[in-house]
Amino acid sequence: MSELSSSLLRRLQADDDRVVFFDERWQYGAQLRRDVTNAQAALTRLGVGSGDRIMLVDENSYAFIVGYLAILLCGACVVPVNPHMPAPELIKVAGRSQAAGAVAGRDVLRTVFTDPGLRDVNLRFVAELGVGPDGVFLAGTGGADGPPGGSSPAAELGAGIGEDAGALLLFTSGTTGAPKGVQLTHRQVMATVHNVIGAHNLTERDITYLFLPLFHINAEVIGLLATLVSGGKLIVEKKFSASRFWPVIQKHGVTWVSAVPTVIGILIKAATYSPAPRHLRFVRSASAPLPSLQGRRFEAMFNVPVIESYGMTEAASQICVNPVPPAARRHGSVGRPYGVDLKVVGSAGRTLEANEIGEIAIRGDSVIREYASGDASGNGFVDGWFMTGDIGCVDPDGFVYITGRSKEMINRAGQKISPREVEEVIARDPDVRTVAVIGLPDDLYGERVVAYVVPEDAAVRRQETGFKERLRQLCAKSISAYKCPVEYHVVDEIPLGPTGKIQRTRLREQVLAVSGAN
Repeated sequence: MSELSSSLLRRLQADDDRVVFFDERWQYGAQLRRDVTNAQAALTRLGVGSGDRIMLVDENSYAFIVGYLAILLCGACVVPVNPHMPAPELIKVAGRSQAAGAVAGRDVLRTVFTDPGLRDVNLRFVAELGVGPDGVFLAGTGGADGPPGGSSPAAELGAGIGEDAGALLLFTSGTTGAPKGVQLTHRQVMATVHNVIGAHNLTERDITYLFLPLFHINAEVIGLLATLVSGGKLIVEKKFSASRFWPVIQKHGVTWVSAVPTVIGILIKAATYSPAPRHLRFVRSASAPLPSLQGRRFEAMFNVPVIESYGMTEAASQICVNPVPPAARRHGSVGRPYGVDLKVVGSAGRTLEANEIGEIAIRGDSVIREYASGDASGNGFVDGWFMTGDIGCVDPDGFVYITGRSKEMINRAGQKISPREVEEVIARDPDVRTVAVIGLPDDLYGERVVAYVVPEDAAVRRQETGFKERLRQLCAKSISAYKCPVEYHVVDEIPLGPTGKIQRTRLREQVLAVSGAN
């Protein structure tokens, strides 16, 4: 049995007085164990076996956590999916993941899963996940014949799961627009769980406030799994709320929070509470760059440390992290590598010295060795090192600084967006000749998605407002909301290379030069 499985089982078998708080109700240890066991039995009756990939599609909820743990402890691989993903995008994920089935909340089943295109994906079953009078239920159609009703003993959970078994499969878009499958094993996920617990000194006395989306690697590994394995308690919200943030911290004695720069910026603007309760040890910032001034302002306003970190899906979330007090941390730095090897590489492949800027490369027990089957497994790996595409340097004391990205990915509040994917949607409009999508600086989200479009003829110029609205509607129904451009500019030309390739970097430089931004 994998270490991750055995650690989670120990937590399920412990009669903690309280484990997960959601929707104004504590879910006790015995109840969590019973619900996970029943969900696992339902999955078994649906024919779920070792190595199967199961899509999990729902909002943050206690039921999501039960479904997540049940899939993991069946020996299957969780494929977390954004519940707001439009049907065409979800169909692509279902196909690329080769999912055996899907577990989804009722609202998602009534909307996205009614799309006729899902019939071609060959899912063996689609199951509803929810909460009833007797606890969490998982009921589906399809699947293999299994044992009659009732639940399997808890001891069967996790049986026969090896360290190299797939635990999570997530997709991260590349600049080519083709999503890359990142399958993390039980060993890799547990390595990061250990790193998070060690870096943040987590114990059973800690209480975590989790409001980041559970379909994202940050919330899953940093918030959920690290808390459960360390024996701590969870306060779960459907989504972030500035008005609820400080009252929840105070009411439940929250000791640490995993956040993103956008959340920190919103709390600064709201400024509804000062200082923070003394039991709040720190706020962790990840998923996108945190402006140094913003971190300092937050600390000055609320008297609570901000712990900046750096991670990516390919490393099961965490790569670097600043030390927690009383150890010294550095504003503007993402901290030191924790549990991974890190180096900075020059253009010729030479390992650079301190303060020299180059591409960051990593390796370690938490880092994937290749992308999932069919996803260009050789891309991004050199002599056992994963080339992150991030540009930065390491100071003489080992603190890492990220200065930019070599890839053209757009980072909106920690959500990585492929320009090519958005461009392909906009290009469907018959009046679009050329389109380029870039990320521009944004005070709240880090970057905002902006589209520049060259129309087929001048007549479109005279109906520019209607044209832009048509493009907005096209994107809204085709891709997730966070990927949709917030601005559309109709222009006469877009910079192209000698072979006609769109030069997004050059376009961005031109826009920033005109606007005076940096």
